[in-house]
Amino acid sequence: MPRASLAQKKDFVTKAFCPRILALASAGVQDACAVNGFDSFADLLSPFGQDVLTQITIQDGQGAPYFLDKINVRFTTDFVIEKSPAHSSSDVDSLVKTCAAACIEPADPSFVGSDGVVLDAAIADDISTWAPWYTLFRQQWVGDMQASEHETFMIPVACLLVASGSEADPIGALRALQASAAVQRVLTCGDGGTKMLFYYMLLHDGRDTAALQTIDLQFDQVRKTFGQNSALLKINTNTDLLGAADASERVKISSIWSSDIAATRPLVAHTDTSYGEMLTMRDVAALRDAVKLMLVRSVVPHMQYVIRVLSDQTASERRGITGRLFSAGRRYLNTSSKAENTYVGADGEVYYRHKSPEAMLRRLADCSFMLKDYRFAQSVYQIARRDFQSEKAWMCYAGAQEMIGVCKLLWEVQTTKAEFDSIFEDAVLTYTHKTRTPRRYSLAVRCTVVYYELLKHHRFYVFAPGALLRGPAFSASLTALLNEQAAYSYLKVGSRPNVRKFAFYAMLASQSYQKAGMNDLASRCLRMVRVSLKSRSQEPLRADSDDEKDHGKLTAEIKSPTRASMDEKAAALGAATGDGVNMDKTSVTAKTKWAAIDSYINHELGRQSMAVHNFDEAFQYFMALMGDEKTPPKLQSKYLQELLQLFLESSDQPATGDGSNSVVKHTGPIELSIPSIDPQLVRIIMSPELEGEDAMLEWRLDGSSPSKLSGGSSGLQQTRFCSVGEVVAVLLVVTNPLVIGVTLNNLTLECAFEAAGDSAATGASVDSALDISTVTTVILEGEQTTMVTVQITPRRAGSVSILGAKYLLCDILPTFKSLVLPGRRMNDTKEQRMSVVHTPDTTLGFSVSSDLPRLEITVDDLPDTLMSGSMHRACLRVANSGELPCHSVAMWVSHPSFVGVRPPRLCGDEDEEDTGMYVSWPDVAKHERIQVPNVLRDYSTFVLVGQQADALGSSAHCVEPLISLGPGEAFTVPIWIRGDRVGAHTLSLCIGANSAATAVPKDLTVMRSRRFEVDLLVTPSLRVNAFVRPSTRSPRERLLGVEVENMHAELSVQLVQTTFTSGFYELVPVSNSLGPRKALVGPRQSISMVYRARPHDMTQSDRLLRADSPEMFAVRALRQFIYSSEKPASTPGAIDLIYSNNVFTDEGIDCKHHSLQSYIMRSQAHRRRNTLRSGYPLIPDKYHSVMFPLFESFGIDFVLFWSQIGGPGRAGHHSISGIDLGVPHDYLVEGLNPPTEGAARTWLSDTMHDREALIHSIASRSEAALRSERPLDVTIRVDAAQKSGPLHVADVAVSVFNHSWRYGYQFTLDLLSPNELDEFLAEGAKIDYSGSRAAWSWLGETSYSASVEPHGLTVLHARLSCYAPGTIDVALWRLQASASMEPTAVPAVASSRNLDCVLYPAQPHFVHVGAI
Repeated sequence: MPRASLAQKKDFVTKAFCPRILALASAGVQDACAVNGFDSFADLLSPFGQDVLTQITIQDGQGAPYFLDKINVRFTTDFVIEKSPAHSSSDVDSLVKTCAAACIEPADPSFVGSDGVVLDAAIADDISTWAPWYTLFRQQWVGDMQASEHETFMIPVACLLVASGSEADPIGALRALQASAAVQRVLTCGDGGTKMLFYYMLLHDGRDTAALQTIDLQFDQVRKTFGQNSALLKINTNTDLLGAADASERVKISSIWSSDIAATRPLVAHTDTSYGEMLTMRDVAALRDAVKLMLVRSVVPHMQYVIRVLSDQTASERRGITGRLFSAGRRYLNTSSKAENTYVGADGEVYYRHKSPEAMLRRLADCSFMLKDYRFAQSVYQIARRDFQSEKAWMCYAGAQEMIGVCKLLWEVQTTKAEFDSIFEDAVLTYTHKTRTPRRYSLAVRCTVVYYELLKHHRFYVFAPGALLRGPAFSASLTALLNEQAAYSYLKVGSRPNVRKFAFYAMLASQSYQKAGMNDLASRCLRMVRVSLKSRSQEPLRADSDDEKDHGKLTAEIKSPTRASMDEKAAALGAATGDGVNMDKTSVTAKTKWAAIDSYINHELGRQSMAVHNFDEAFQYFMALMGDEKTPPKLQSKYLQELLQLFLESSDQPATGDGSNSVVKHTGPIELSIPSIDPQLVRIIMSPELEGEDAMLEWRLDGSSPSKLSGGSSGLQQTRFCSVGEVVAVLLVVTNPLVIGVTLNNLTLECAFEAAGDSAATGASVDSALDISTVTTVILEGEQTTMVTVQITPRRAGSVSILGAKYLLCDILPTFKSLVLPGRRMNDTKEQRMSVVHTPDTTLGFSVSSDLPRLEITVDDLPDTLMSGSMHRACLRVANSGELPCHSVAMWVSHPSFVGVRPPRLCGDEDEEDTGMYVSWPDVAKHERIQVPNVLRDYSTFVLVGQQADALGSSAHCVEPLISLGPGEAFTVPIWIRGDRVGAHTLSLCIGANSAATAVPKDLTVMRSRRFEVDLLVTPSLRVNAFVRPSTRSPRERLLGVEVENMHAELSVQLVQTTFTSGFYELVPVSNSLGPRKALVGPRQSISMVYRARPHDMTQSDRLLRADSPEMFAVRALRQFIYSSEKPASTPGAIDLIYSNNVFTDEGIDCKHHSLQSYIMRSQAHRRRNTLRSGYPLIPDKYHSVMFPLFESFGIDFVLFWSQIGGPGRAGHHSISGIDLGVPHDYLVEGLNPPTEGAARTWLSDTMHDREALIHSIASRSEAALRSERPLDVTIRVDAAQKSGPLHVADVAVSVFNHSWRYGYQFTLDLLSPNELDEFLAEGAKIDYSGSRAAWSWLGETSYSASVEPHGLTVLHARLSCYAPGTIDVALWRLQASASMEPTAVPAVASSRNLDCVLYPAQPHFVHVGAI
């Protein structure tokens, strides 16, 4: 800050344009002032002319009263209108340097923090404190302005004549002062019709005690001679000098003038002069009162008198019209010609004579302005402006325009920006471009400074940058000063500082300061820009690219013609982007990237650090330069050469101690941003010569995909393991972000090795434990990305961590690139949540184990395309290349329904032969019962070596594993891959191995695993659809139709065999006429087959109610899961499946073969699991195997075997699992009944909620199924008719079959005759009958009441008669049924409408009635 507190922004403007009073003193007065340390009487009165409290009411130019609270005046000792030369650029630079030297502070502004711009400080702090040298500059610049011919502010409004009472003739001394040359110069500039105000003052010097008796008499003579404008002033009453005065009073009195000098003349050299040695506080009060009395009684009334006279002379016709601007021009004033009123000055400008109407208008407006009548002054300025413009008096026009804008901002605060900003812009442009006076730039700077101060007063910072950028830039220091203030203004714009634009203009200010030779201020600006860029990097970038928008606006502002020439702006921005003076005009607008500013700042700061031999800091700046990929190629090459040269220079100079010439060197490898090696893209590959991904994975019992090791489940920190001597490849993705090419030499890795059970090893032990390869040369072209592989061969067991990459940049600069990543964010404790703490990262590391299996695993002949249903044989080969035997090898497949696995065979065994997936059999039975396991296992995991099949959840009967795999041994596993579903699929195979001879844990197994993936495209071959129809032969039977369509356009397909499996039904073809030739499906052709599904054994209709049935097992397990505290754990027993085969060729397929049987079971398990997940989502997957069987008694699975003709001879099969015959089997609802014993006594609230949700989901599902099914079926069989008179009478057997196994039904069956149909239709019967109403009718009893047991059959006998033999529709009946059941706890939602139902025929039933 300056050495004294400065005036406020608005007061600065009013004090700059305040009234001047010419103070002339006699020799005696000068002597009285000199003893107090003052050069003149004006200096003595100067502090008391500031903020004089007048507190009077005066009249404005229109006669309206207004209150004048205070006024400022300035006392001068001379007046002259000098034709002073213009300020040169060197003068301005000298002034700015002087201001900076007077108040420079080494500290940065308060808003500059270590981590960026402190936004709160930027908003709250006063902008004047950030650059105090600007405050001194504007005070000195405006205060030093000389009187000009185009304005009258510098013309004194009064003359103060002071004589001493010690003189012999005080009156004569006053007359001599009145006739002085300075007074005459003022009188020559006098206004027409007005007189100069002379104020006479008689001074009594307290040192002259003899004159004390006559001073009053002398003052009376002065008053009689000169009138009432006279005053008596007594000073220097401190006759005891310093001895009697209090020291604190002396300091207080002296500070009055010291503060005034610091405020009005801030660049005056600071001395230890003590002012007012002969003055007391009574003298100070007398001086203040004398000035106030002079202003209130004489000066202000005289100025009002001048305003009235000038107003009468210039605009007498506007009197009485209040608030309206008069429109009088020169034609209202007088008839004088232009030549009489104007003259051309020495500078070539047109000026007005003092008695001209235009000059009097200007004087009238200036006087009104000085008395703070801004509204009236503005109106007069506007009238004068029109006259000045019409006569092209541009200096006068610019001055009037400037004062109009000042008046608007001083009283019209609500004025829009377009009004006052355009006015000031016009004033500055007129000063700089239309006037020819040498002082045009000085006046333009004054106009800019005054406008800026008023904007700060009103906090209109949004307009401040534009105002400052319009200022004339005829000096580098002035340009820097204005740019710096423009930068500060952007921190005050809006509620959030605009840090980006602040950085841009602060950078331009730094550039200008450097040109002016002010390196301290340039470095200060660069430091602020660097901090602001740090803040900008922490802000999230928006999608609309604010950087480019900001740069576009700033570039447009820089191109303003009032700011600088285009060449100067191109050079300034070119320096920022690094292209210097060679940058053309097009690049000024094109080069708009913030990265260029970063580069410029770092380069300049780096050069300054090099100049003081601070190589460590210089390295930091130059390293930051290399991280900008947007730098032009020439600059990138230049920066790289300077960086290499910096390293060579620092290597040659030894490090020295502290001091001004100390040398600070950088030690150790340098971490550069080139090239870019992303640690997240680094890959560690075990056994890189093999395919697949190697890792330690967790194998779980639920059949899920083996996953990477979780945080503590296995106690292992690393997920990658290798054995001793195994080659590990580290793949680095190296990117050159620069446009120029670079070379990397001797690229290798720096690793840390920790031996098993030991602490971190030293560097020597790392070299002995690891063999790390070195890449001699890596050549990177501009913006090139390449992959570099470094191999590590461990020689000892332990843990390896990759720390970074080491290389020589361009074979000169040793560089290190860190590859360490932060681990997981810790959030366990309060301290960790309040700070940022990460766990050690183990991503780029691996463990070396001495007992880890080392297997060479390959998968050959994996297909990429298959036809749907076709089979393809691949081969898995596993070889033990380690020194330890392997006791456990397992394989997991992602698509169990796609993959069939045969038993492993040791390489060299020729005894066994791979018979393939399909085994031909000449004599295939049509129907056979086979007992198969009915456990819903996970069939995605296969054990190939070891005895851990049950622990891994695999199917032991599918693959017979080997006992162990010794060193040097190998085995192969045939894998059959089938296109199960059409579409694109990604098949994953994971092979895991373990050398441990102990049993695998039951819940989790950690194995070294290798994963393979293959993209498989399955194209369509056959389209197989199945449909179900009821049978008219028996209500227990259904017709199952199969339609096969060949989707191939060229090849034919031979159907080989159909196989149906079910626990209750057997299927027989309706027609056996489909032979080999008819079973051939041509291209784009289809064929249909119909089968009759009937119970295999009619005597076992109650098999569902058996305790060993799959349905009863599911009921018991569901009941235990819902109501018992102990969850089910047992698995269902085996099930007898009926295989129904229909062979179309000479040889069929043996479906009982274990390879095909296991594959079919995997497909069934896959479908079954998906059905359970979608149907019962509230039951976890882990309970599926102990709650649901694999096969249900009433389910039907269909398999169609086929072979291709005319192609590569492919064979395959299509299958449909879980064919629904439309028979209701709602047995799971029975499991909702609570058990008689073993139910849990208490339930937690969460458990109760889950149990109720599960019960309602199962009951709702059964309800939905029952609504679409019929619990009872009615079948009518008609015997041969006998002739009985004119009628034919036949016996009829009506069978009612109950499909439900839970409920028996009481029913009433009404047989309806055609002639009775209208009566029943009127009652709401739903019967569709289209036959003759008189063709036939029932005889005898037609209404029967009976019952039917669960899953039972009731046969009723009736008779019908018809007039003639023929075919009739007998489906005319109504069945009313009601279920008979014991009261249970089944929820109400499970009680479906089918418990009490009314059934009608679903379709016509045509029978033939013929005579015997």
